[in-house]
Amino acid sequence: MAPQLTGAPGSAAAAGGAAAVKPQFHHYHHHRLPARHNHHPSLLSKLAFWSVCSLSLLLAFLLLSPSASAPASRASDSPRRSLHASPATAAYGGAAWEKKVRASARVRRAPGAGRAGLSVLVTGAAGFVGCHAAAALRRRGDGVLGLDNFNDYYDPALKRGRAALLARAGVYVIDGDIADADLLAKLFDVVPFTHVLHLAAQAGVRHALVDPMSYVRANVAGLVALLEAARAADPQPAIVWASSSSVYGLNSHVPFSEHDRTDRPASLYAATKKAGEEIAHVYNHIYGLSLTALRFFTVYGPWGRPDMAYFFFTRDILAGRPITVYESSGGGAHQTTISRDFTYIDDIVKGCIGALDTAGKSTGSGGKKRGPAPFRTYNLGNTSPVPVTQLVDLLEKMLKVKAERRIVKMPRNGDVPYTHANISLAQRELGYRPSTDLQTGLKKFVRWYLEYYNPELAVKQKQHGSSNGKASRGQNGSRSSAR
Repeated sequence: MAPQLTGAPGSAAAAGGAAAVKPQFHHYHHHRLPARHNHHPSLLSKLAFWSVCSLSLLLAFLLLSPSASAPASRASDSPRRSLHASPATAAYGGAAWEKKVRASARVRRAPGAGRAGLSVLVTGAAGFVGCHAAAALRRRGDGVLGLDNFNDYYDPALKRGRAALLARAGVYVIDGDIADADLLAKLFDVVPFTHVLHLAAQAGVRHALVDPMSYVRANVAGLVALLEAARAADPQPAIVWASSSSVYGLNSHVPFSEHDRTDRPASLYAATKKAGEEIAHVYNHIYGLSLTALRFFTVYGPWGRPDMAYFFFTRDILAGRPITVYESSGGGAHQTTISRDFTYIDDIVKGCIGALDTAGKSTGSGGKKRGPAPFRTYNLGNTSPVPVTQLVDLLEKMLKVKAERRIVKMPRNGDVPYTHANISLAQRELGYRPSTDLQTGLKKFVRWYLEYYNPELAVKQKQHGSSNGKASRGQNGSRSSAR
């Protein structure tokens, strides 16, 4: 049986990815040509003049083009590597590699278990949701193959730790890029996947202000590469993929419903996810791919992402550093404190598996559509928005440390003040029933965080909790005997 991902402590450095370094851009200035005294230039002179201008523009374009820049100079200027490609992508191909891929994707569910086992390609398998979903699928006997490029948007060691847990469960995570068309074609050639759970993406709202192209490469080009590979596969798999609650953008109607407008994104991240939903519709319409989009609402829990507020609040509170809490600058019907529909990871995973289990088959063959195929969109949230200030209150109580809060107005960085999911459609069609409240989920996260990053403090808190429990039981006992 595969291990649970809610524990498994290990050693790790302090959380947080490398700081982004702004790329250096070179500006080329074209000097004005001296005035010509000949007001009737010859045809040859005109041709020469425009030829020089055209060549100058072409050279400027080539020099300024990112694809023409020297990789060596870029690597020396910035400690970050490209977020869409691993620097040490493992070579793929060969009998041994194919054997490993097939073994990981082989269904292990016993016959007569009530439902045929799935063979699932999980992209972003070393990510937060990906590792939990892959482990859950493996625990019930499905075949699972992972794919991840282990980029350094945040600490790759955390991703390697998740992949190590999956490896112990029998899930092979290939070090490769979602936009690598040759790799994807090879995978679909080696394994007849029944389903794809596509979770690979460039996440985060604010990072788009620093590296916008990484969102286009991963969330748009990467999705298209996957859909191209899937539509050409035989058989075509059903695809369940992660959109985002961010697509609701500036929508003010709450709770957010799948029928609400999503044409006013507040961030580039949201815009790429919305573009993904439209692209998915095209592949469903033309090629008969079965596609299900899941709009996640603020997922949290053990093995989470260090760029999320609950994670870096925990880190900074323990380190004695001040934390910044945003409040909305607009009035309206909502409170000024920023609120989020925090959804525990186990509930999200149940929604992912429900979507996989209910996904109808793709109807294409040889890249041609044979009939209509399912096209679905669901919200996966908790339906109980909580102010971020209350999140901090809970963390203070669990960490036994008072936070130094800095309350500031929310800047225009792509964040929205309020999220609230209407999950009635997912409840009705997927059997989705979130069951973990924020206090229960945060306790599990804090326990994991301390065991992973600060095991000594975790031991002290356990001992303190144990002694408090004994004292409480003793007091209850004395009161009972007195009565």
